[in-house]
Amino acid sequence: MSFKEKLSWSALVVTVVVWGFYFVRLAQMAADGTLTADGSRWMLFACVVALVISHAIGAIVAARSGPDADMAVQDEREQAIALKASNAAFLIIGLLLGGLSGFAYMYSVKHPDLLAGEPLSTAALIAVNGVVLALAVAEAVRHLVSVVLSRRIG
Repeated sequence: MSFKEKLSWSALVVTVVVWGFYFVRLAQMAADGTLTADGSRWMLFACVVALVISHAIGAIVAARSGPDADMAVQDEREQAIALKASNAAFLIIGLLLGGLSGFAYMYSVKHPDLLAGEPLSTAALIAVNGVVLALAVAEAVRHLVSVVLSRRIG
């Protein structure tokens, strides 16, 4: 397994675990009625820190587990894989952001009491978390496509 494939596996697992935890916890807080902008903000900050640290650890482990030749400049095959994976991620993020922006508006109109009766803060909270969700899903798709193509092509 090449360095880039190991890195993609690591990033895929870290992305799914960290953001999966974040959104499950966010949904639990919303269901319990304990969702606040401050609580969401601190949990988002903690997850970003955990994500950065986990990615760094994954990169170090991937780098130490293989020969230095694996980390050389990308060849044409790896460039094609990266391009196809990025195209898939771009499509996903566009679709999700379009859908989520409409959802945020409709949800804030129908549920203005989510955050102390301020519809604008409700819409902002949903929009911010919608963007984070779209980015997380797009990154997971990018790494998944990269792993699948690496396995299939190489």
